[in-house]
Amino acid sequence: MKDLEIYQLAGDVLSSITSDLNEEIYLNLNGKLSLVWSEIPTVNAWAESLAPINEPPNHKIGIHYELVRQLYRDIEAFCKYLESDLDSKAFDFWFQNLEQPIEMLPSLFSTEAQRKNMFISAITWVFFHELGHLKQEHGYIRSQFLNTKQELINECHIEKNITIEGKTAAIYHVTEMAADFEAIDSCISELIRHFSGEDLKASIYLFVCGISTILYRFHGEKSLDLDCLPRGSHPNPLTRLENVIPQIYEFLSVSELHKHIGIELKREMTVGMCNQAATAAGLFWLRCRTQQPEIPDEYFLIGNLNRTNGKAYLRTIIETWDEIEPSIKDLRRFGHYFGLLQFSEYTRNNILVLTE
Repeated sequence: MKDLEIYQLAGDVLSSITSDLNEEIYLNLNGKLSLVWSEIPTVNAWAESLAPINEPPNHKIGIHYELVRQLYRDIEAFCKYLESDLDSKAFDFWFQNLEQPIEMLPSLFSTEAQRKNMFISAITWVFFHELGHLKQEHGYIRSQFLNTKQELINECHIEKNITIEGKTAAIYHVTEMAADFEAIDSCISELIRHFSGEDLKASIYLFVCGISTILYRFHGEKSLDLDCLPRGSHPNPLTRLENVIPQIYEFLSVSELHKHIGIELKREMTVGMCNQAATAAGLFWLRCRTQQPEIPDEYFLIGNLNRTNGKAYLRTIIETWDEIEPSIKDLRRFGHYFGLLQFSEYTRNNILVLTE
């Protein structure tokens, strides 16, 4: 696909979603959602809330052309990597215990459709992630809890050689994770609206491949090691995937949903499918983008509680979320309950061990 075709496809998809949201939600709020495009050659997206908090929402989402171009090229390269069978023996070994083997790329779709569906799901997730920031008014939340001026929320934060630490980093990380949660809820609902049966299962797999790819791209070649306290503006991709993948399979495990979608998605199969997709994207990034010859320790999904410093990190994240959640609920004008960031009792009980 040529660059202009990539821009056209992304523009058509996101403009359609923006129009639907204005008609179905923002019109009833006497508000407005705008989508703008930037020619600045950087892989970035951003969200901005322009109206005072007590007035109808005036929300703006910005997408850079370079983001959609690079995302499609990453997906194109990722699919070629899987087609090459470079690491097929490793994948066969890692996923040999799955009850139902899952194709690395679903043959249900053509080669072109695999790339296109992965790209559409990934760029849609980016859009809904930005919308998640706006739904919960994270710019305002950050300004209130950090006593700073409300600012533009960028996916690629320029830190000006100053590492963000302390409460600022905690607020940044937890609001990014909250926006991730909103995006997953919206995207899974969209997939269910457009697909059913085996098509839906294949589309969910491609969706996880796509969001994994974009999270690694946003993170770049920075370290994936998890500090005991949040640092920087965004959690690393492994931390984010460990948080949203359970959200996906928990949602898809609801038996009432299976009647609607025309297929039973067994929990074990869904967990395996999501883990395989995320693992494949992670190994692609390691092999083809970082040129590292060996796989670092704790590189793949093992659960944040099992990761070095995972419990200490999550304790700060959960404490910060508990602090800001009441304000977010007061500000949140629309969205399902399932789009609100949640931590299970099991997770909460495990991090309490650190304080006893």
